[in-house]
Amino acid sequence: MAAIPLYLNQGSALSLDIDTAQRLRIQRAQLPERRIPMHLVSRIVCGPQVDVSTRALLACMRRGIPIAIVEPDGRPLGWCFGVRRTENSLRELLRHALDDPVWDPLYGGWLDTQRLAIGTQVLVLCQVPATAAARANPRAALCNAHRRKHNQPCGHAVNALARLAQQELAAYLAHQSSDPALLAWARPGLNLISDLGQLLGMHSHVDVHHAPEIPSNEHLPTWAMRRYERHSAHWQNRIAHLGVAFEQFLRQHWQ
Repeated sequence: MAAIPLYLNQGSALSLDIDTAQRLRIQRAQLPERRIPMHLVSRIVCGPQVDVSTRALLACMRRGIPIAIVEPDGRPLGWCFGVRRTENSLRELLRHALDDPVWDPLYGGWLDTQRLAIGTQVLVLCQVPATAAARANPRAALCNAHRRKHNQPCGHAVNALARLAQQELAAYLAHQSSDPALLAWARPGLNLISDLGQLLGMHSHVDVHHAPEIPSNEHLPTWAMRRYERHSAHWQNRIAHLGVAFEQFLRQHWQ
């Protein structure tokens, strides 16, 4: 079974600890506690109200499970990755991965998994039934839903927000990797900024769908900038989550 994120930033979680069997132990208010094997968890997102024990923190650091602490509104307070040696920096991991002959199938499979997961999440947030057809082509299903709600095509609005998100993502990745050339020109036909930007851009559908109104095309740039800035905390959280997911993918195969 593939590892998945563990979200403790909303709901009844009170504390996070680890038991003698190396399972994460989650105590919850007025609910039975949960115990989850660590190998099933890719990353942990928790709120400041969750009491994380030192034992759980050290166990996650040793296993390379990042922990993100976020405010109730989703703004990140900080991340814990553990000690990162120079040879295990994102730049070195990415350079090593791109030189590996199995990069293409592994990366392609990871992209497909992320597309399905993010697409399904966005469909749910836009209250669009996640049918097999919708999951196979979420943009078409979402654009049809936007048209029904706003009584106009909304593809340009989605693209305007997605471009702003991709610009911020490019800056984030360049900072994390310290080598922009790795992101776009390291292999023929590979552009990580474009690939990951398309994943991130799926979230634009949520902001468009729940917007009070969509302006005409000539006013879209100003509208998109204001809309993006208004939800900047959500976008920063989305970018950080995608960045951690990509780093986890690299560490899983090339660390």
